[in-house]
Amino acid sequence: MQVADIVVVAVYVFMIYCSILWLTLFFKNRKRIFSEPRPKKLHSITFLLPAYNEEKKISECLEKILSLNYPKEKLKVIVIDDGSTDNTVKMARKYKDVKVLKQKHAGKAAALNHGLKHVTTELVACMDADSFPDANYLYKLVGLFQKREVAAATPAIKVVNVDSWIRKIQWMEYLFQIFLRKLFSIFECEYVVPGPGGIYRTSVVREIGGWDGSSLTEDMEITFRLRDRGYRLANSIDAYTYTNAPKSFMGLWNQRIRWYRGYLENVRRYSHMIGNLKYGNFGFFILPANFFWIFCLGFLLFSSLYNSIRDIVNYFIAWNYMNYLIIPPEIEVSVLWLSSFSFFHVFFLFLGLFSICLSISLSKERIGLMKKFDRYLLFLFIYPILISLWWVVAAFCEVLRVSKKW
Repeated sequence: MQVADIVVVAVYVFMIYCSILWLTLFFKNRKRIFSEPRPKKLHSITFLLPAYNEEKKISECLEKILSLNYPKEKLKVIVIDDGSTDNTVKMARKYKDVKVLKQKHAGKAAALNHGLKHVTTELVACMDADSFPDANYLYKLVGLFQKREVAAATPAIKVVNVDSWIRKIQWMEYLFQIFLRKLFSIFECEYVVPGPGGIYRTSVVREIGGWDGSSLTEDMEITFRLRDRGYRLANSIDAYTYTNAPKSFMGLWNQRIRWYRGYLENVRRYSHMIGNLKYGNFGFFILPANFFWIFCLGFLLFSSLYNSIRDIVNYFIAWNYMNYLIIPPEIEVSVLWLSSFSFFHVFFLFLGLFSICLSISLSKERIGLMKKFDRYLLFLFIYPILISLWWVVAAFCEVLRVSKKW
């Protein structure tokens, strides 16, 4: 067995180990998945909506927030216009219960910090203007703050529009993330409080200095900082928020490169947490494991590309020896497409199918196999290639110090 083959086996063994770990964690804690505590106290809460040129989406977002199943006297909404050049401010001011602040264009973190100065409630929620919450979203989350050590709570995010192949991939990806984020919460290793619907304890956000405007991913950076200060995060698997995911390939590409570069940036900034038992499973397991995952994805991407190109070149060389006869040589299908590691491919195919079924069930969606078959197919065979590309490109951009773009 060659060195490359040994590395491939090691990569697959690691991936299988992690898969079994998460599935074991799920089955061991399956009774806890939907057992979030009912709120004994309905905390007062302010929604911060940073908005930049969001005239087409902000009305839906505000209407959904204002119609939440929650006492109106405990609910406040602040829109922070980040120097929009369209009618965002005009649309926001149509709602008398909404406070509108304005600032020069300075970015999302600056807008959130501007809004934080005007927050007088116990909790503060972030909501992207192109997203909106489910009617019972708050009741599912506020009960998680009964434990004093919980500084933030994360919702379950779904894609609202599925009108392009790019959004079809994301639709399934977000459902899988609902399942995975819950397991991360149980394992105490969640590393991002997402922009659409993340809730924080106001006093804690002020204590740690608000959001960092220098980070590519301010929601991830503040989560790392909370972990660094010893605070806990909680998650509700059915506190739904809905988001408008990128529709085009380039829109998704730019978003994910920013996200993954933001992750690498934050890991570098908080490198003292890597392998540190002080930070529990977050520092000792998930941060080191994620580095190996990035290596695995990159190695499999490049090795598959190399093997495919090599086999294609060898095929044409063989055909050349035959002086390009009308009947070309037989294609070595077993080598070109299946490789010698077909067992692992079959294993991960079944694992992928099982993960899809589990994610669909836990997120209370319908399988709809005939109607949604293309979504599952894209997630199984195209998404792994895309996520490998995103990580590889993001890593190269960070190593080469490519200029950052928000």
